[in-house]
Amino acid sequence: MMRARIVIPGLIYLLMLGSVLSSEKKGDFNPWQSLFTEPIETLYIIMEDRVAFRYSNQDEIEVHMTLGKLEKELRTPERNYKIEDIVVIIHNHLKGCTFSPTDRKLHWRLKKYGFRGRFLLYSHTSNETYDIEGKIK
Repeated sequence: MMRARIVIPGLIYLLMLGSVLSSEKKGDFNPWQSLFTEPIETLYIIMEDRVAFRYSNQDEIEVHMTLGKLEKELRTPERNYKIEDIVVIIHNHLKGCTFSPTDRKLHWRLKKYGFRGRFLLYSHTSNETYDIEGKIK
């Protein structure tokens, strides 16, 4: 379940801004790195209003998220988000820096249901962030 709700809009704003305006030099600080401190794969969903959700199934190899689980977490009595309200989905890979076939399938399905945001991958091995539609330097 997406347990943690991060209510630190300033941090999220800096992370989003940093991914777009980050330095092109290798080895520089990557602002997304601070989200991925555990040796497991984790997924963050950031909404238009800067509310963020964290999800992990505590696995080192994958984070499994279905559209059904996602929609259930987005729509509760307290909130009524839709997939099209998501601006960033970012997850990490402990090894490698390429999107998996499962990542590509999830991205395709999300787009089918109205997702127009950025689908990102943070790689621990390269310390870089990648956009499924093109690399972010």
